[in-house]
Amino acid sequence: MNELIFNIIQEPDGGYVAHGKLETGSIVTQGDDLPELKEMIKDAIEGYYFDKPDQKPETVLLRFEEKLALA
Repeated sequence: MNELIFNIIQEPDGGYVAHGKLETGSIVTQGDDLPELKEMIKDAIEGYYFDKPDQKPETVLLRFEEKLALA
């Protein structure tokens, strides 16, 4: 796997949640602000691939999602 995509949403309280989908599961983490979230994503990736470093992605993409109310 060369690339891992995280979808990011901002919570109503201002924090952020990142969800990365994998073939074998998913990685979910959160942070109070974007700098913290990025560090948490790096930490979560290191933890997930701890015992399989050869499968660790070379690139991580962050995709921001925003809800739009249609009313």
